[in-house]
Order: sequence, then C-alpha cells, then structure tokens
Amino acid sequence: MRDYFFRRFLLVPPTLLGVTIIIFAITRLVPGGPLERATMETQQLNTTTGISTSIAGQNMALSDAQLQKLREYYGFDKPVLVSYYDLVVRVIQGDLGSSYRYNEPVWEVIRSRFPVSLYYGLVTLVITYLVCIPLGVVKAIKHRTVIDNISSMLIFVGYAIPGYALGSLHPANWI
Repeated sequence: MRDYFFRRFLLVPPTLLGVTIIIFAITRLVPGGPLERATMETQQLNTTTGISTSIAGQNMALSDAQLQKLREYYGFDKPVLVSYYDLVVRVIQGDLGSSYRYNEPVWEVIRSRFPVSLYYGLVTLVITYLVCIPLGVVKAIKHRTVIDNISSMLIFVGYAIPGYALGSLHPANWI
C-alpha cells in the first residue's frame, strides 16, 4: 500500500506540469483569447455608444499602441518559453491572474462559487453511497435474477443521462 501511494504521489508533478502546458497552449492557440475579447468588447461598446475609437484608415476598435499594451500585460510579447515560465512562477506563488469573463481575480471567482460546489459534491456523495451500498448488497444476494437484470439496466440508463439533464430536474429549476 505504501509503494502504491508513493508511486501515485510521484505522478503529481508531471500531472501538474501537463495541466499547465495544456492551459498555456489553449490560451495561446485557441481563438477568443484576451486580445480578441478586448477588441470585441471595444467594438461592441463603439456600436452601442456610437463613438468610434478606430484610427483613420483602419477598421479596428483598438489602436496598435493599445494592442501592444495588452500583449505586454498578458505576456504575448515575450518568447513562448519565457511566458510559460512566468505563468508557472505565478501559479506556484498562488497568483492565478484575473478572469477574462468576470474581470475579477480568479481566486475570488473560485471562492464565491466554492460553497455551492461543496454542497452539491457532498449531497451527491451521500446519495451515491446511500443508494449504491444497499443496491450492491441486493445485487450480490440476488445475482442473475430479475432484480439484478432490471437494476443493471437502470444503472446503465443512469450512466447514459448527461449531468446537465439531471441538473435541470432539481426542484429549484421548476419555478
């Protein structure tokens, strides 16, 4: 058991490294990043207010100087390895940055939503064990009977239903 735990513990650093590489690659390569979002928000602001901030002769919502400042702020002006190193150092220090969507620090977004996630996680855990342990005992006692077959079909149907569909069945959503 000790060796198993030790092997699993040794997998933590490569897993975290892989996660940071994937997140870094997504923010760099996938369209709709912070630069595109800022440009889109400025264009939407221009259409709602009627005020144009584009430079004469260009069809952009942000000037080149503003885009350069954004690139510096998000680290897009640095080489990829330097920018990745900066990301890892910030994450190790506990600085997850600012949310592009909510314009708040990421820790604040996580902190505000954590109680709801914890509640649903614990409720799900309790319900799962209250159903699964007795069902497992019944299925072991009544192996290869009608009860076993029907419960197996219900379990497979339950696995096939997506979580968001089950979530919409919550009584709070009925109002």
